[in-house]
Amino acid sequence: MENTTKQKVSTPIAIIVAGVLIMVGILLTRGGGTKTVVAKTLSEQVGVSKAQLTQCTNSTDTATLGTKIQASVEAAMKDVPADQRGTPYSVIVGTNGAKTEIRGADTIDNVKKLVAEVTAGKVTTKYTGNVPPVDPTTDHIFGNPGAPVTIIEYSDFECPYCARFEPILEQVVNDSNGGVNWVFRNWPIHNSITKLIAAECVAKLKGNDAYWKYSDLLFKLLTPTQAPAADNL
Repeated sequence: MENTTKQKVSTPIAIIVAGVLIMVGILLTRGGGTKTVVAKTLSEQVGVSKAQLTQCTNSTDTATLGTKIQASVEAAMKDVPADQRGTPYSVIVGTNGAKTEIRGADTIDNVKKLVAEVTAGKVTTKYTGNVPPVDPTTDHIFGNPGAPVTIIEYSDFECPYCARFEPILEQVVNDSNGGVNWVFRNWPIHNSITKLIAAECVAKLKGNDAYWKYSDLLFKLLTPTQAPAADNL
Protein backbone atom coordinates (compact mmCIF):
# COMPACT_ATOMS: atom_id res chain seq x y z
CA MET A 1 0.00 0.00 0.00
CA GLU A 2 2.82 2.38 0.81
CA ASN A 3 4.49 1.81 -2.55
CA THR A 4 1.21 2.49 -4.41
CA THR A 5 0.76 5.85 -2.65
CA LYS A 6 4.26 6.99 -3.60
CA GLN A 7 3.61 6.08 -7.24
CA LYS A 8 0.45 8.20 -7.33
CA VAL A 9 2.31 11.22 -5.98
CA SER A 10 5.47 10.95 -8.12
CA THR A 11 3.83 10.35 -11.51
CA PRO A 12 2.28 13.85 -12.01
CA ILE A 13 5.49 15.46 -10.75
CA ALA A 14 7.46 13.52 -13.34
CA ILE A 15 5.05 14.65 -16.05
CA ILE A 16 5.48 18.31 -15.03
CA VAL A 17 9.27 18.02 -14.96
CA ALA A 18 9.28 16.38 -18.39
CA GLY A 19 7.12 19.18 -19.77
CA VAL A 20 9.48 21.82 -18.42
CA LEU A 21 12.49 20.06 -19.94
CA ILE A 22 10.75 19.88 -23.33
CA MET A 23 10.01 23.63 -23.24
CA VAL A 24 13.60 24.43 -22.30
CA GLY A 25 14.79 22.26 -25.18
CA ILE A 26 12.51 24.09 -27.62
CA LEU A 27 13.82 27.48 -26.46
CA LEU A 28 17.46 26.43 -26.62
CA THR A 29 17.09 25.06 -30.14
CA ARG A 30 14.96 28.06 -31.26
CA GLY A 31 12.16 25.66 -32.11
CA GLY A 32 9.03 26.99 -33.76
CA GLY A 33 10.93 29.89 -35.32
CA THR A 34 10.43 32.07 -32.25
CA LYS A 35 14.02 33.39 -32.34
CA THR A 36 16.18 34.25 -35.35
CA VAL A 37 19.89 35.00 -35.23
CA VAL A 38 20.95 37.37 -38.01
CA ALA A 39 24.57 37.06 -39.15
CA LYS A 40 26.58 40.27 -39.21
CA THR A 41 27.67 41.72 -42.53
CA LEU A 42 31.42 42.05 -43.12
CA SER A 43 31.35 45.78 -42.42
CA GLU A 44 29.44 45.27 -39.18
CA GLN A 45 32.18 42.88 -38.07
CA VAL A 46 34.63 45.80 -38.19
CA GLY A 47 32.29 48.39 -36.66
CA VAL A 48 30.55 49.93 -39.69
CA SER A 49 26.78 49.52 -39.92
CA LYS A 50 25.12 48.39 -43.13
CA ALA A 51 23.31 51.73 -43.36
CA GLN A 52 26.58 53.67 -43.03
CA LEU A 53 28.26 51.54 -45.67
CA THR A 54 25.35 51.86 -48.09
CA GLN A 55 25.24 55.63 -47.73
CA CYS A 56 28.97 55.92 -48.34
CA THR A 57 29.10 53.56 -51.32
CA ASN A 58 26.11 55.26 -52.96
CA SER A 59 27.83 58.64 -52.66
CA THR A 60 31.16 57.45 -54.10
CA ASP A 61 32.18 58.94 -57.44
CA THR A 62 33.18 55.72 -59.19
CA ALA A 63 34.34 57.47 -62.36
CA THR A 64 36.81 59.69 -60.50
CA LEU A 65 38.00 56.76 -58.40
CA GLY A 66 38.52 54.62 -61.50
CA THR A 67 40.50 57.36 -63.24
CA LYS A 68 42.75 57.79 -60.19
CA ILE A 69 43.39 54.05 -59.94
CA GLN A 70 44.20 53.68 -63.63
CA ALA A 71 46.59 56.63 -63.59
CA SER A 72 48.47 55.06 -60.67
CA VAL A 73 48.63 51.68 -62.41
CA GLU A 74 49.86 53.15 -65.70
CA ALA A 75 52.64 55.03 -63.94
CA ALA A 76 53.68 52.07 -61.78
CA MET A 77 53.69 49.61 -64.70
CA LYS A 78 55.05 51.99 -67.29
CA ASP A 79 57.70 49.52 -68.47
CA VAL A 80 55.58 46.37 -68.14
CA PRO A 81 54.02 45.27 -71.47
CA ALA A 82 50.22 45.34 -71.38
CA ASP A 83 49.97 41.59 -71.99
CA GLN A 84 52.23 40.91 -69.00
CA ARG A 85 50.38 43.04 -66.47
CA GLY A 86 48.38 41.39 -63.73
CA THR A 87 47.71 41.15 -60.02
CA PRO A 88 49.38 41.05 -57.65
CA TYR A 89 52.09 43.42 -58.80
CA SER A 90 54.45 44.94 -56.23
CA VAL A 91 57.23 47.49 -56.10
CA ILE A 92 59.74 47.39 -53.24
CA VAL A 93 61.04 50.87 -52.49
CA GLY A 94 63.85 51.85 -50.12
CA THR A 95 64.40 55.27 -48.59
CA ASN A 96 67.94 54.89 -49.98
CA GLY A 97 66.52 55.11 -53.52
CA ALA A 98 66.83 51.41 -54.40
CA LYS A 99 63.80 49.82 -56.09
CA THR A 100 62.84 46.43 -57.47
CA GLU A 101 59.60 44.72 -58.47
CA ILE A 102 57.65 41.51 -57.92
CA ARG A 103 55.39 40.24 -60.69
CA GLY A 104 52.81 37.85 -59.31
CA ALA A 105 52.60 36.05 -55.97
CA ASP A 106 56.12 35.21 -54.84
CA THR A 107 57.42 33.07 -51.96
CA ILE A 108 58.18 34.54 -48.56
CA ASP A 109 61.86 33.63 -48.91
CA ASN A 110 62.21 35.45 -52.22
CA VAL A 111 60.32 38.51 -50.97
CA LYS A 112 62.66 38.73 -47.99
CA LYS A 113 65.64 38.32 -50.33
CA LEU A 114 64.45 41.24 -52.46
CA VAL A 115 63.82 43.34 -49.36
CA ALA A 116 67.40 42.62 -48.27
CA GLU A 117 68.69 43.73 -51.68
CA VAL A 118 66.76 47.00 -51.48
CA THR A 119 67.97 47.56 -47.92
CA ALA A 120 71.57 47.08 -49.06
CA GLY A 121 71.01 49.32 -52.08
CA LYS A 122 72.15 46.63 -54.52
CA VAL A 123 69.24 45.08 -56.42
CA THR A 124 69.56 42.33 -58.99
CA THR A 125 66.72 43.71 -61.13
CA LYS A 126 66.16 47.46 -61.04
CA TYR A 127 62.63 48.81 -61.16
CA THR A 128 62.26 51.40 -63.93
CA GLY A 129 58.63 52.48 -63.61
CA ASN A 130 57.23 55.60 -61.97
CA VAL A 131 55.25 54.23 -59.05
CA PRO A 132 53.50 57.15 -57.32
CA PRO A 133 54.98 57.94 -53.90
CA VAL A 134 53.13 56.86 -50.78
CA ASP A 135 50.57 59.36 -49.53
CA PRO A 136 49.84 58.80 -45.81
CA THR A 137 46.48 60.57 -46.17
CA THR A 138 45.10 58.31 -48.91
CA ASP A 139 47.21 55.13 -48.99
CA HIS A 140 46.55 52.17 -46.72
CA ILE A 141 49.70 51.35 -44.75
CA PHE A 142 50.31 48.19 -42.76
CA GLY A 143 53.25 48.31 -40.37
CA ASN A 144 55.61 51.10 -39.37
CA PRO A 145 54.85 54.19 -41.53
CA GLY A 146 58.46 55.29 -41.11
CA ALA A 147 60.01 51.98 -42.20
CA PRO A 148 63.08 52.26 -44.48
CA VAL A 149 61.51 49.79 -46.95
CA THR A 150 58.00 49.91 -48.40
CA ILE A 151 56.25 47.23 -50.45
CA ILE A 152 53.64 48.88 -52.66
CA GLU A 153 51.22 46.23 -53.89
CA TYR A 154 48.59 46.54 -56.62
CA SER A 155 45.97 43.97 -55.78
CA ASP A 156 42.41 42.83 -56.48
CA PHE A 157 39.81 41.48 -54.05
CA GLU A 158 38.65 38.95 -56.68
CA CYS A 159 42.16 37.63 -57.41
CA PRO A 160 42.94 34.23 -55.83
CA TYR A 161 46.69 34.77 -56.30
CA CYS A 162 46.38 38.05 -54.38
CA ALA A 163 44.57 36.24 -51.58
CA ARG A 164 47.48 33.79 -51.42
CA PHE A 165 50.05 36.60 -51.38
CA GLU A 166 48.42 38.66 -48.60
CA PRO A 167 49.57 36.49 -45.65
CA ILE A 168 53.09 36.38 -47.12
CA LEU A 169 53.39 40.17 -47.21
CA GLU A 170 51.86 40.39 -43.73
CA GLN A 171 54.46 37.95 -42.41
CA VAL A 172 57.31 39.84 -44.10
CA VAL A 173 56.19 43.03 -42.34
CA ASN A 174 55.70 41.30 -38.99
CA ASP A 175 59.13 39.67 -39.18
CA SER A 176 60.91 42.92 -40.09
CA ASN A 177 60.82 44.53 -36.62
CA GLY A 178 59.62 47.81 -38.10
CA GLY A 179 61.94 47.69 -41.09
CA VAL A 180 59.26 47.09 -43.73
CA ASN A 181 55.76 48.40 -44.32
CA TRP A 182 53.17 47.39 -46.89
CA VAL A 183 50.92 49.65 -48.94
CA PHE A 184 47.80 48.16 -50.53
CA ARG A 185 46.53 49.76 -53.75
CA ASN A 186 43.49 48.55 -55.65
CA TRP A 187 43.52 47.45 -59.26
CA PRO A 188 40.10 45.87 -59.96
CA ILE A 189 40.85 43.88 -63.10
CA HIS A 190 38.52 41.05 -62.00
CA ASN A 191 35.36 43.16 -61.62
CA SER A 192 35.87 43.82 -57.90
CA ILE A 193 34.82 47.48 -58.01
CA THR A 194 31.95 46.93 -55.53
CA LYS A 195 34.29 45.39 -52.97
CA LEU A 196 37.01 48.00 -53.31
CA ILE A 197 34.50 50.83 -52.91
CA ALA A 198 33.16 49.13 -49.78
CA ALA A 199 36.71 48.78 -48.44
CA GLU A 200 37.47 52.45 -49.13
CA CYS A 201 34.28 53.41 -47.29
CA VAL A 202 35.28 51.29 -44.28
CA ALA A 203 38.61 53.13 -44.21
CA LYS A 204 36.85 56.48 -44.45
CA LEU A 205 34.35 55.65 -41.70
CA LYS A 206 36.43 53.57 -39.30
CA GLY A 207 40.11 54.09 -40.09
CA ASN A 208 43.20 52.19 -41.22
CA ASP A 209 43.00 49.23 -38.81
CA ALA A 210 39.40 48.51 -39.81
CA TYR A 211 40.41 48.68 -43.48
CA TRP A 212 42.98 45.92 -43.08
CA LYS A 213 40.60 43.72 -41.09
CA TYR A 214 37.91 44.26 -43.70
CA SER A 215 40.33 43.48 -46.54
CA ASP A 216 41.16 40.19 -44.86
CA LEU A 217 37.44 39.34 -44.66
CA LEU A 218 36.99 40.18 -48.35
CA PHE A 219 39.80 37.87 -49.40
CA LYS A 220 38.28 35.08 -47.31
CA LEU A 221 35.22 35.27 -49.57
CA LEU A 222 37.34 33.61 -52.25
CA THR A 223 37.40 30.35 -50.28
CA PRO A 224 34.95 27.68 -51.54
CA THR A 225 32.90 27.74 -48.33
CA GLN A 226 32.10 31.44 -48.59
CA ALA A 227 29.55 33.21 -50.77
CA PRO A 228 30.64 36.66 -52.00
CA ALA A 229 27.15 38.21 -51.94
CA ALA A 230 27.23 42.00 -52.37
CA ASP A 231 24.49 42.54 -49.76
CA ASN A 232 26.67 40.86 -47.12
CA LEU A 233 29.56 43.33 -47.52
